[in-house]
Amino acid sequence: MLTIPSPVQPHPLSYPYPCPRPARARIPDLYPCLRPASRVGSRMPSLLRFFREYYRPDPAAVVAEDTTYDRDGVALPATVFRPARKRGALPGWVVLHGLTYTGREHPSLVRFVRAIAAAGNVVLVPDIPEWRALRVAPAVTIGTIRAAVRALQARTDIEHEHAGLFGFSFGATQALIASTDSDVGSRLHGIAAWGGYADVHRLFRYGMIGAHELDGQHWTDRPDPYGCWIMAGNYLTHMPGFDDHGDVATAVYELALEAWRRRLFAWDPAYDPDKIRLREQVAPAHRELFDKLAPLTTQPPPDPTVMGPLSQQLADAALRVDPLFDPTPFLQHVRVPVLLAHGRHDRLIPFSETVHLSRRLPAAVLRGTTITALFEHSGGAAAGLGPIGLVREGGRFVDVLRRVLQLPVR
Repeated sequence: MLTIPSPVQPHPLSYPYPCPRPARARIPDLYPCLRPASRVGSRMPSLLRFFREYYRPDPAAVVAEDTTYDRDGVALPATVFRPARKRGALPGWVVLHGLTYTGREHPSLVRFVRAIAAAGNVVLVPDIPEWRALRVAPAVTIGTIRAAVRALQARTDIEHEHAGLFGFSFGATQALIASTDSDVGSRLHGIAAWGGYADVHRLFRYGMIGAHELDGQHWTDRPDPYGCWIMAGNYLTHMPGFDDHGDVATAVYELALEAWRRRLFAWDPAYDPDKIRLREQVAPAHRELFDKLAPLTTQPPPDPTVMGPLSQQLADAALRVDPLFDPTPFLQHVRVPVLLAHGRHDRLIPFSETVHLSRRLPAAVLRGTTITALFEHSGGAAAGLGPIGLVREGGRFVDVLRRVLQLPVR
């Protein structure tokens, strides 16, 4: 039975389903200067507005406007969402779209940010062209986030003392890294990091063999191949002795793009014809490696004793090329309040990575860590929970949202 101790009490920590839930520690008040009952009483309506827009979208409830933000002299597109029926200044959020082919137009992201806006927030979603091209490019992250936060703070319809940053997946950890920049950190009042990673070697190992560990307990999942394809597509040719394997890197990168075009999980048999076609474009001497990275669904998974060491070589290459991929040097320097969350059944980044993140952040900034069985990048979201499980996990998710919507106050 899984037990995850909170790194520093009294930070609340929701336990992964189906483990028994301990008595909840009191959630620290993130509104020390906003104690009046009128403000406290307004929190539940904001959650109701969130859920109403999320589950029954109303096109008239939220206004979406295309705009731009300036990154090093280049105007990049962005979208701003705000509630249609609210006037005056509101809390503001920058939401990062992560490594997605559709970028800020991803339907799930749009649905989520519209719900945040409906709850009484202004939300700016910047387009990050490198991430939309499925290129990791962490070197551009700090500058991109700095530019997006400046664009948010330049608006006249936000409460400048209530500005937050919301990152998903790769973007979650990059948000934490960026917050250590003095300019970015001075403009932010909270970070919500959902589904992030703490260690690049563990991340790559999970992506290739599905193994992860926490406090001496070990799990082996079926990882979403999309993560493996992204890793190899970006860094395979940077491994010693693999500089001539551009054909393999290109082939698996094309599979990752195809996964986003089709919006099917990458382990779906529908991709087998694409694997066969792309394999033909790979040099015969390189096809064995391609078969390990992209096996047909009718074949057994690759040998973990082979893929495990390969994942570590690939992680080494990634860190040589992109040292900013590694959050280790930055986490102890985070000074902005942080809320962490993760999907219990995530198959791209395991939930244990967010627990590791929680233990490496300064105790003074961590406002809570929640693991929920409802939402993740890929995998069994809400599968098999049953009515009682859905109610229980729904309550945990409501608690996450409550804390997220309270977060942007220092």
